[in-house]
Amino acid sequence: MAPSNLNQVFVSNTGAPLTGSTFLANAALASTTIGVWDTATSAYIATSMIAAAGPIQIVQTTAAGNSFASPLIDVKDIKRIAYTQYQAPVRHSIAATFSATVPTGASYLFKVAIRTYPTLYQAFTTPADPALDLSGGGKTFPLLGNFSAGRTVIPVVEIPTGTTVANAGIAVTNAIQGNKILNDIFTVSDNGSGVVTLVARHMGVIFDVACNNTATYASAITATAGAGDAGVGHYLLALSDEKSQRARYGNFNRMYFPMPFDTFASAANTYEVTEISYAHNHPADTGIARAGELNNIKIYSKVTAAGSTTLDTIFLGGSAANWGATNTDLRF
Repeated sequence: MAPSNLNQVFVSNTGAPLTGSTFLANAALASTTIGVWDTATSAYIATSMIAAAGPIQIVQTTAAGNSFASPLIDVKDIKRIAYTQYQAPVRHSIAATFSATVPTGASYLFKVAIRTYPTLYQAFTTPADPALDLSGGGKTFPLLGNFSAGRTVIPVVEIPTGTTVANAGIAVTNAIQGNKILNDIFTVSDNGSGVVTLVARHMGVIFDVACNNTATYASAITATAGAGDAGVGHYLLALSDEKSQRARYGNFNRMYFPMPFDTFASAANTYEVTEISYAHNHPADTGIARAGELNNIKIYSKVTAAGSTTLDTIFLGGSAANWGATNTDLRF
């Protein structure tokens, strides 16, 4: 097996950092909190971590008191600090507009073609998690399979000749809402004038729609797509990152009794994301990355109404004024 980076994920569900001069003194807090420990001063940093007097450690507390930390990191080895503000996910959508009454001749078949399916780690480990349905309907994505090999085409409804645009829209809407599989994949709405809008319920689902003459393949609709986007800092992204990194510890490669790991992402929160990449002294230093590769830390910090100004200063230093207003990518 090829070597891989030491990737760690930390979650802060408060806006304030750890403080004080006792390592892990604030363990067993009611909510997870992040701090940066300066080994030279034996205190948590309140200013820029890049200006630390000695090696640093990223520290996260837990409610149970079993706090954990990064390896010792020499600040000169930090190569990149990237900050991205929270961006809400956008569900992929298509508005299908029937252009005219279905002409005389062969009927038209309305169908959807699913191009990609949910790829979040949470979608694999806990596919029935109702939070995965971003529409709020609590639906489980019903299809399994290898979508990368092509599109999965699903016939929806056959529309007879002479059907008006309004009735065509109603037929599509009723067919989707009346079919459990389709209704678990899409929400659908009809404006009453032949415009039907399908929206994927789940993050990562991308699809096409078509309505073709069954004999000539002429199209009866104009399709307008809205781009789907997973966004940044959503609870499901934080949870999936946490779970995927814990799997790398090897707890799933055991017989009989797997060892469970806690997760800290909260469905009640949205997060700003800070990524720190640092070099290591291969092969003697901490980490399992090969020579020339970087170890990585991803930090999910709760978005607060007042802003996380102290954390901003610690992670971004002189760029703290940009925190929460724009994305920042510092390279050293």
